[in-house]
Amino acid sequence: MKLFRRIVLIALLILLAVAVFQNQKNLGLDLEFSFLKWHFSLVLGFWLFFAFLGGAALFALIDAWKRLRLGGEIRRRDQEIARLERELIEARRSEGVHPPA
Repeated sequence: MKLFRRIVLIALLILLAVAVFQNQKNLGLDLEFSFLKWHFSLVLGFWLFFAFLGGAALFALIDAWKRLRLGGEIRRRDQEIARLERELIEARRSEGVHPPA
């Protein structure tokens, strides 16, 4: 699944780069971006490309956070299952029933 996501991301980046290249006349407008004391001037196509990269990075961060949270939940449930299995084995031993091999 991870490999599939990477392939899709690379394909989208390539498609976006091709779209920018084919539409240089329309996307070639020079735009200035100011933020606090910084001033950047690039063509519109590159601004769109960087916006796409920023969105992909933001999605990756959110997805990583969700995966970490779910991984912790899976570990907790595995520990709970192991604890319950130990309790079951102890209960069977105290009743004189041997656990299956």
